[in-house]
Amino acid sequence: MIRTALRPAWLALLALLVVVVVAFYQLGMWQLGVSSSAASREFAAEQAARPTVPLQEALQPRTTFPDDGAGRSVVVAGSYLPELQFLVPQRLLEGEEGYWVVTPVEVADTGALLPVVRGFVTDPQQADRPAPTPVEVTGTLAPGEAPGRSGLPEGQRGSIDTAELVNDWAAPIYDAFVFLVQEQPTLTGAAVERVPPPTFGESGVLWRNVGYGLQWFVFAGFAIYMYLRFLHDASRRRPAPPEAVPAPTTPAPPVKELRP
Repeated sequence: MIRTALRPAWLALLALLVVVVVAFYQLGMWQLGVSSSAASREFAAEQAARPTVPLQEALQPRTTFPDDGAGRSVVVAGSYLPELQFLVPQRLLEGEEGYWVVTPVEVADTGALLPVVRGFVTDPQQADRPAPTPVEVTGTLAPGEAPGRSGLPEGQRGSIDTAELVNDWAAPIYDAFVFLVQEQPTLTGAAVERVPPPTFGESGVLWRNVGYGLQWFVFAGFAIYMYLRFLHDASRRRPAPPEAVPAPTTPAPPVKELRP
């Protein structure tokens, strides 16, 4: 079987098989990716279509982040606490590395603190501190982040970890933070660039595209099976041995009769 597979014609067929299998695999993975990203886009579109609501309708202090809260547009009335502002390093905006400027808002209705990502700077000196005057913030909700690295300079944190903030801030806090979209009045300086809210999505799939992806994997498996089947059949065929030809016989010499 190996000897047959090493023949030029079968090597060419093997190369074609590799191209076909790789192409089918890529098409299958593409369909699986489409199924996930399409589900995320549908979820994001549903979230974007929901109206902006007061924070109290979406989340309460000292409660876990709701399953449908990510990407929700909320409006918050309160005052910034500039003395609690901090920076989060190693964040990217349009490919440029810098810092998130995070300032908590003391919510007027509850007295609890809500971290607000007011924007992005490339130099910590550009991060202004807003006046502690009444402000109305409209933004996009996001769940608290995982713990970040430690050992940072004063005034910086590795992430927006609400579990860590609740231990450092005296007032109760929300288990969430907000990406600033709009504030009235405008208290953030022009040097602080707004951070576009990320596209939140649920971990769902579109089963139709999953089915298409599995079909391509089946096609790839079938191509491999047919190659091996044909190779097996070809290796079992042997040329028929030539028919045996009887060797020519020479007539025996006549026996002479001896007479006395």
